[in-house]
Amino acid sequence: MKRTQVISIMLILLLSLSFSVFAQGAAEKPSAEEQQVTIRFLVPRWASTQDVRIERQVAFQSVIDTFEAQYPNVKVEEVVSSASSYDMDVVNQIVDGTVDVVWINSPLYPTLQEQGRFVNLKPLLKAGDDSDFFGWTFDALQSVNGELGGLWHNTDVRLFFYRSDLIKEPVKTFDELIAVSRNLKQSNPEISPVFFTLAHTDFMTHTWGNYIALGGTALDASGRPIVLEGKNRTYWEKIFTTYKAMYDERLLHESAIVAREAGAVPLLLSGSLASFIANSNYGVREITAKLPAEEASKWKASLLPGFADAQGKSVSGGWVLSARKNSNKAVETAAANFVLHATSTASQRNVNKAGGWTPTRTSVFSSDPFFENDPYMVVANEALKTSEVRPLVPIMPIITAELTKALGSYVSGRSTLDRALNDAQTIIQEEYKAL
Repeated sequence: MKRTQVISIMLILLLSLSFSVFAQGAAEKPSAEEQQVTIRFLVPRWASTQDVRIERQVAFQSVIDTFEAQYPNVKVEEVVSSASSYDMDVVNQIVDGTVDVVWINSPLYPTLQEQGRFVNLKPLLKAGDDSDFFGWTFDALQSVNGELGGLWHNTDVRLFFYRSDLIKEPVKTFDELIAVSRNLKQSNPEISPVFFTLAHTDFMTHTWGNYIALGGTALDASGRPIVLEGKNRTYWEKIFTTYKAMYDERLLHESAIVAREAGAVPLLLSGSLASFIANSNYGVREITAKLPAEEASKWKASLLPGFADAQGKSVSGGWVLSARKNSNKAVETAAANFVLHATSTASQRNVNKAGGWTPTRTSVFSSDPFFENDPYMVVANEALKTSEVRPLVPIMPIITAELTKALGSYVSGRSTLDRALNDAQTIIQEEYKAL
């Protein structure tokens, strides 16, 4: 056989073998469902496996471990933010496409949701999910563009905490609170009757619900802010004058004009406070955890006081889990599945208990002994059934900031009520036009 014929035969055999190996490799390539994928989950340090509190480390790790056991082809990479502004980090990493799931503060959610950044989870829900979550969570999340761009993981409400040896019955109105506080000031001058913050934007978390209860609205049909127009303005006048009267009479602790909500804690721990309005988790985190048992037993919680013509109403906040839309559908599907898993009854129960937070699923309250029986969680559950969420619209943070400045200016005496509200209205409308 000629040399050229031998070479030709060898080339044919090599090519045949190559095609055979290629075909075999293609046949063994795993399906999309079996592909190994990694999803990156952005979190603040205090809500991660790297938090200093062991119970949080364990709870968050258990969510990841159980998810990876259910989906062996998916690995969850926790991305713990080190940015000075976590909110800005969320925005930047979602826009840049560097993370797939985010733990996002509810007021920030609409900024990204209206851009269509998040997966619509509504078609992926299991039977009963929509009725298990508190209804206001779905209403708020879908209010941006009609899609369910996340699931509410944990929440809180504001409650009225009071020492039952000093205040025998929970107060239902501010008129009752003022009367009780006056009596306390005379009988126990060394104890401050009540604390709730008038400072920072924390004041809005315990005020907005009562504004809504009075009949207030945030926006007109076009989405323009009308909080300081018509009857809405009279509601704020009522609220502001009530707060100022309590402050001027020193029924409200003098630090209220500068201290945030956490300003209640040193007063509580020093035994110099008879009542306060704060986050529902203060019952578990501050009273039960930090006071001697005998002192802690004196404290109780009730729904917020309202005004004579409107029952007290609380406001819900909290954190949402969202999955980023992704051209890589395997990653997108895995990210969406992780959000569903991390907000399940079991995950919410474990993580919220470790964090001292309040669940958003009614099944957690009915199935877990702690959430079902803890006296503070029982009241929180009751408050959540009628609570409000501040509108998830871009103008809302501006409304909150300007009303906070107006209140501080008025209560401190730097401005009249009319001027303070007029200045707030001017800036709110200017900022709305600029959006």
